[in-house]
Amino acid sequence: MASRWPGASVAGRIGRWCGRIAVALVFVFLLAPLVVLVVASFNAADSVAFPPSGFSLRWYSSVLSSRDWLVSFQLSGLLLVSVVLTTVVIGTAAAYGLARGAFPGRGVLSGIALSPLLVPEIIVALGLLYYLQGLHLTNTITGLWLAHSLIALPYVVRATLVSAAGLDPTLERAAASLGAGRARVFRTVTLPLLRPGIIAGAVFAAVTSLGEVAITALVAGANTTTVPLRIYSAVQFELDPSVAAVSTLLLLVSVVVMLVLERFVRLSELL
Repeated sequence: MASRWPGASVAGRIGRWCGRIAVALVFVFLLAPLVVLVVASFNAADSVAFPPSGFSLRWYSSVLSSRDWLVSFQLSGLLLVSVVLTTVVIGTAAAYGLARGAFPGRGVLSGIALSPLLVPEIIVALGLLYYLQGLHLTNTITGLWLAHSLIALPYVVRATLVSAAGLDPTLERAAASLGAGRARVFRTVTLPLLRPGIIAGAVFAAVTSLGEVAITALVAGANTTTVPLRIYSAVQFELDPSVAAVSTLLLLVSVVVMLVLERFVRLSELL
């Protein structure tokens, strides 16, 4: 038996170390902006700087005591809940119908349902601006709700379609053969099987609504300024650590939500 080439083990170790270094660099690249943002939010100075000149919670106090920021937080929270509920109901029904239905034009409808993902966002924003202006819904919560729902819906449809495509129809037929009506079969058999896709879609819808700026900037107004839009305005005109504090609070909420979902529904297996 031929002896193993001595350099093979050395090359293998070098390859493994190179792989580890590459992975570490990717994580540093992804996490460095967030770390800088969080650290900058505790800066004692009046401007954003890294590293900070001192430690202070003054900007968190300023944000939490500001009426403008609190109103924006309430608006963004209301939009998030409304958009998630709307898109989950409509998106689940649409995905199930597209996956299980057999009717002419199903492929066209699937393309239309996913079209906002393929169209540049600025074009969608301009279309929504003209459309909502005609309905007198610009600078209204209703207009923002419709706009955010439109751009978030494809994510719910897409995520739920994945679960619906793997749905075993024999389980539904078995439940129906035992005397369950169509509504009960859908509620007790179909929905639990679609739950992974529904939850993943809801997460995508929430993130999309909470981070939307381009469409919001055209549709919103002085009375409907969301948190991302207020951050964008603050960065343009008064760059102080308060925007870093707001972003850190949003990041904290996102981390808590992800940990809860991972604990109870295994989020890492859904996305």
